[in-house]
Amino acid sequence: MKMWAPHAIDFRLRLSLGCHLGPAVTHGVHALGGGTPLPGVPRPETRAVLHTAGQELLATVDAHLAGSQVLPEEDLGRLCFVAAFYKDIFRTGEVRRFSMLADATPTTSLDELTASVPVYAVDDIGRQMELAEGLFERFRAYPPPARLCGPMFAGSQDLGGADADFILGGLLLDCKATTRPRRLGTEEIYQLAGYLLLDYDDRFGINQVGSYLSRQGALVTWHVQEFLQRLGASYPLSVLRARLRAHLRHARAQHPSNRTEHSVPLPPTKSINATTQVGWRGP
Repeated sequence: MKMWAPHAIDFRLRLSLGCHLGPAVTHGVHALGGGTPLPGVPRPETRAVLHTAGQELLATVDAHLAGSQVLPEEDLGRLCFVAAFYKDIFRTGEVRRFSMLADATPTTSLDELTASVPVYAVDDIGRQMELAEGLFERFRAYPPPARLCGPMFAGSQDLGGADADFILGGLLLDCKATTRPRRLGTEEIYQLAGYLLLDYDDRFGINQVGSYLSRQGALVTWHVQEFLQRLGASYPLSVLRARLRAHLRHARAQHPSNRTEHSVPLPPTKSINATTQVGWRGP
């Protein structure tokens, strides 16, 4: 069975913009070094070596970004593939059965993890980077404050730590590595809408939203007003944000047992559909 890491291309694109991998990967690494129960990790000594490998991964990426250890494309692709499984720990609170980390042993190292990344996955990341070159060259020309990778919002903790892929010059951009773009639909649109509304305080000044289809090299965008109109929004953005905040916090107050007590928040994907409760009819 082939092993895939959908977030790997997202991470590789982040590095191409001069950004770090993002807080989700860091939290996933740190979770392995703490006392939080993590189903799927077979033994404490294995957990310890995975934590060490994760720390080395973060340090290697930092050195590459700082220019002190510039890595070739293949090495970057392999690191991003491994990073995707550390992010999965943050998203799910476990090491899932399909994860490459689930097969770790007490002697596992970062070198071993990167060496085990399938060649087809490295080639796939490389092809997607070739498709992205023209568009992301334009994004790289933006000043650093306008290139945000893995942003978290004022309302992120209301959804277990939800983080978006990019905000680039006011464009909230979600990266999709699907091989079947025609299947993208309501769930993906609501995910974008959820991120837009979680920016309660308009900190990021988002004026456009969009999806980048990395295997097709295609960018689809909408201005925020048009996007909300297409969703049938019946209130201004500021009101929608306030209503979502009230809805989510009321739900948390009603179900305090759902609050996350550890450093690895529960996955927010199901809660994104709370946008249907705050003032639009849907696409």
